[in-house]
Amino acid sequence: MEDLLGDMTRLEFVLRFTLSHPALSSTIVGTSKIDHLRANLAVAAKGPLPADVYKKAKQCLTPPPPSS
Repeated sequence: MEDLLGDMTRLEFVLRFTLSHPALSSTIVGTSKIDHLRANLAVAAKGPLPADVYKKAKQCLTPPPPSS
């Protein structure tokens, strides 16, 4: 999945991936530092991942069907 990151950090990618999920209406992100909160808010403000990147990430994370 490294090739999907582009110029994003892993944290940004994961947060935006979560925000991209069509069935989720909220995301809980814990932090103990105000700087982390600000950084998370800046990432969230970028919005969801581009649709093609989200689709590729879902494909990477979906386990293959069980073999017969």
